[in-house]
Amino acid sequence: MTVKKYTIIQVFFAICIFIFSFVLVYMYKNEYFEAKKMNLKYQENNDIDYKVYLKKNDFFDEKYLEKGRTYITNIIDHINVDYNYSIQFDNVVNGSYKYYIYVTVESGKSDGQLKYWSKDYKITDEKKFDINNKTEYFVHENVDIDYNKYNKILMSFKKTLGLSGATGTLKIYMAIDSEIEGNSVSTPIESRLLLSMPLSEMTIEASVDLDAHNNVKTVSRIINADRARISKALGGIYLAAIVFSLIAIVYFSKKKNDLNKYENTLKKILNTYDSIIVNVKKIPDVRDYKRIEVSSFEELLDAHSEIRMPINFYRDGDKSYFLLVNDKTVWIYKMGKLSITKVKI
Repeated sequence: MTVKKYTIIQVFFAICIFIFSFVLVYMYKNEYFEAKKMNLKYQENNDIDYKVYLKKNDFFDEKYLEKGRTYITNIIDHINVDYNYSIQFDNVVNGSYKYYIYVTVESGKSDGQLKYWSKDYKITDEKKFDINNKTEYFVHENVDIDYNKYNKILMSFKKTLGLSGATGTLKIYMAIDSEIEGNSVSTPIESRLLLSMPLSEMTIEASVDLDAHNNVKTVSRIINADRARISKALGGIYLAAIVFSLIAIVYFSKKKNDLNKYENTLKKILNTYDSIIVNVKKIPDVRDYKRIEVSSFEELLDAHSEIRMPINFYRDGDKSYFLLVNDKTVWIYKMGKLSITKVKI
């Protein structure tokens, strides 16, 4: 291999180092090696207000009773329920939400340990809305509930099945279901606002259950996890390629230096001893000769000074052969890239 070819190889590996180094720096600066944890925080606020409207009677002057009272079931006409729901996000979000109101009639044992039966009844149709670049949205809905209708359903169930001791409950829900995307996090959010009232009792008291009221929640998502794993693997390969290229440059640099030294030394020998060196096209046939292999060109010169015969020179690539032939004896000096340190001119 010539010096020029060694130089081309070195340049090639140098370009490889530059390219792989550039890619590694680019990946590092753009955080390709790291998986990110993205958070979306939100807070729900909700409230239920209700009024219990009364049938015409001789005892109460009011048309309705406010929430938080004890109610006599025989004079209940209907219940007006007012739902208010809001949600705030710490980032702009997109998506959609839908809501509807339904009631559930339940019946179970008086101790509450066993539920016999339940059935849902839809009160309103589903309403759906889009969310576009918002940090909050609100839902308000007002609905009238025919308490006596569901009380009669429960009484029919108990009478038909002979469950006179069973208890009953009317649960009035507003269901809000959202699909939210913000800050690279996608998540469903389900909320239930519940007003619960006993059935088949002489007097009743209502209870309110506000799902996750006034609590801050956080939804997290790990992004770029696969990219980070792949990037780390590629980074390891690129780093190994850089190390390999550096080793290759050093290796071929040594080869080129050895070859340069070899070429320079050979040139000096041929120029200095041109008068006693003969170039031959092939190595003479000396198979039947006594072979004396000398370890330096100086030793070959010593032999030449005694027998006064020309030195035959033959080059085979990166190796050179100097032969001194006399009668049936041949002195041979082989010079390669690794033996040139022994040559002194």
